[in-house]
Amino acid sequence: MTKETSAGLLEENGEGDRLPGKDPRYQLVERILATPDFVRSPQISKFLSYICTATFENPGRNLSEQHIGVEVFGREPDYDSAADTIVRSHALRLRRRLEQYFQKAGRGESLHLVIPKGSYTPVFLPAPEQRSPVGAGLVGAGEIGSVADEVALERFEAQPPVTFRSVSERPGGPRLEREVVGKPLASSPLGFLRQTPIVWRYRFLTLFLVILSAAVSVAFTLHMRTHFQRNRRHLLWSRLFTEDRPTQLVLGDSGLVLFHAVTKQYVSLHDYLSKDYSKQLPFVERVDPAFRVTPQFAEFLLGRRYTSMVDATTLSRLVRLPEAIPERTLIHYSRDMHIEDFNSDNVIMIGAQEAVPWVELFEKHMDFVFSTDNPDKHASFLNRNPQAEEVKEYSSYTPVTSTKVYGVIAFLPNLSGNGNVLIVEGLSMVGTEAAIDLVTEDDRILPMLQNIRKPDGSIPHFEMLIESDTLGEGAGPARVVALHLHE
Repeated sequence: MTKETSAGLLEENGEGDRLPGKDPRYQLVERILATPDFVRSPQISKFLSYICTATFENPGRNLSEQHIGVEVFGREPDYDSAADTIVRSHALRLRRRLEQYFQKAGRGESLHLVIPKGSYTPVFLPAPEQRSPVGAGLVGAGEIGSVADEVALERFEAQPPVTFRSVSERPGGPRLEREVVGKPLASSPLGFLRQTPIVWRYRFLTLFLVILSAAVSVAFTLHMRTHFQRNRRHLLWSRLFTEDRPTQLVLGDSGLVLFHAVTKQYVSLHDYLSKDYSKQLPFVERVDPAFRVTPQFAEFLLGRRYTSMVDATTLSRLVRLPEAIPERTLIHYSRDMHIEDFNSDNVIMIGAQEAVPWVELFEKHMDFVFSTDNPDKHASFLNRNPQAEEVKEYSSYTPVTSTKVYGVIAFLPNLSGNGNVLIVEGLSMVGTEAAIDLVTEDDRILPMLQNIRKPDGSIPHFEMLIESDTLGEGAGPARVVALHLHE
């Protein structure tokens, strides 16, 4: 946010006697945006700048996810925000960056900025040590003051007056009984009990206690079950779903896969991000005329947001894992990812480089690399570092391996080394499915991970090449052909 974009927006009492640069809220936002964490994240900085400027311009305005997606992230006005979670994922990271700012560089700030969950409107409030213990109110953009005490007082004054009367119908002498003025005792929630014989009252109370005990027992059982599930320490998934950062689940771009099948020319990550397909389109005209493929149709494929059934099934498995806490598990289409996601977050990519070009970022550190360099343009995995009894290339297009499918499971550090990345890819959808089956079945994957545990109990980063027999349109159980550890 610059002074030019917000000049004249911060006025006190509408009189214009308070310049933007002197407003403590404006100054706080400028200090936050000047920190290295925000300078290195232009998308998050733009997000924060926009919502603050919009709120200063129009206090009380409700900033919707749809509107922010259009204005900040360049989405179409009618885009589906339920399927495209870019605003929610950036809001999660923005909240985390703000928390880090006030814990470190801004720990001496007298004013704090928060974005409450479920809202995108910034809220300014005094630092915790300066808030009054009772009725401390939030200071919103354009509003200063506390209303908590007034609301509580209104609720108290709205209650009907209470009096007490003497009751002497039963043995034991007179006693005082609470009664709401203007409302007979029989109309109160338990009033009917006072008018029934004592035996029936005890029966009603006993039944009530039995039902209450059963409900508490069920709730406690469900709580403990969830507690133990969430606190299990899975050797792999506990490293990919963590408390300190979100986990991005990246679905493959099947439109891109179809484009590759038509052109027999693969798109690099650079061309994918810049949407430059000029190198591949000339090859469309060389395709067998029986296919009737035109450059226009090829470009049409690139504009579609398709993903495979294998990716959808994998997604349903991953989000059901006990470690996959919903508020920190984000789902993205490959085309919607940004480079900073691979620097700061945990990431799980489903599919090879032909469906998720972002895999290219990690291939320079990998031993098993997806390739189409053979003369027939058939996909294979190249083994850059063959060990004993391993070969240099694994392909499903030789006479010996024509009934085999191959896949790779790679567990690697993210680009900054502060998180982890899991790549699950195959030479085909069947190969990817075989790799997914292996990595999500604890009975099969955990014994393998136990064998490579380090002295501290954790597992090292690794690559695993798997092989499976084709069974119709599916694959049989995967076998590990090669396992390479990264120290």
